[in-house]
Amino acid sequence: MNETEPFSFTSMQEVAPVAIPERQFIQSHDGIRLAYYPFLSETNTQTNVIIIHGGGAHSLAGYEHIAYTLQHDFHVNVFLLDLRGHGYSEGKKGDTPKVTDVWQDISQVVDVIKQQHEGALYLCGHSSGAGLLLQYLSWDEKRKVDGYFFIAPEFGYKSDTAKSNQVPFATVQVWKFVLSAMTKGRLMGHSEAVRFHYPAWVIAQDPLLLTGITINMSLALTPSAPQKQFARLDQPYGMFVGSEDELYDVDKFHPYLTLPNQQVKNQSVYQVIENHTHLSILLESGKKIGHTIQMWKSSN
Repeated sequence: MNETEPFSFTSMQEVAPVAIPERQFIQSHDGIRLAYYPFLSETNTQTNVIIIHGGGAHSLAGYEHIAYTLQHDFHVNVFLLDLRGHGYSEGKKGDTPKVTDVWQDISQVVDVIKQQHEGALYLCGHSSGAGLLLQYLSWDEKRKVDGYFFIAPEFGYKSDTAKSNQVPFATVQVWKFVLSAMTKGRLMGHSEAVRFHYPAWVIAQDPLLLTGITINMSLALTPSAPQKQFARLDQPYGMFVGSEDELYDVDKFHPYLTLPNQQVKNQSVYQVIENHTHLSILLESGKKIGHTIQMWKSSN
């Protein structure tokens, strides 16, 4: 790994590509079309997973490997979602009209998947996609699903999980957030305030990656009170972190595990995956998610 890069991108370059299904679209509440990829099991299944990508990324930035594993090895339907303003979804790049629009998008996708596919439904987020998931689960209008997966979760600057010696992946213009908060969101909401440090060669290979997001999008993805929000989880979760993750001190996730109620804790899974980094964990997560779902189903 290049020591000036926030994390190792090369692990994802060396993996054999998988077959990608045809891109589909779901229309959200405000008419925006959200792109998604349905990896459907060839056998009749009662299990469905929606996967939310990380900051500035998109569905096919490594998440297809999770989907392919679940689809073929565990007979799970997987839906990779491009957030609005990301990938092939519509909307101004890296932005959202309102913070809650991003959460309403998730509800819209959940509703459509439930209409079209029977059985259990799980939500999964990687990196700041896991932060978005935690934000969504704290929203009064969230949809009920059967469980959650947090992969290398980025729970935000209040989470106390960052490594002290990390090469930062993002630069934040704090003054814009301050001004936005002081004006109750009237100012700066659509101004780019978080810049991602994707290396130039990575952007050249994948032009769909975003180099920045706005205040509104960042607020949608960043848990406002991560410990309190995690304590309120109402369904079992699986949390997986790589032992070599460049951004997080994996030991700092342990306090989170004690927070939810006893019933949630008893069914939940936390695992440090040896020798995996912030991105390479995507190559192993499909198996971990699949085995966890099997465990949950056998215990019911």
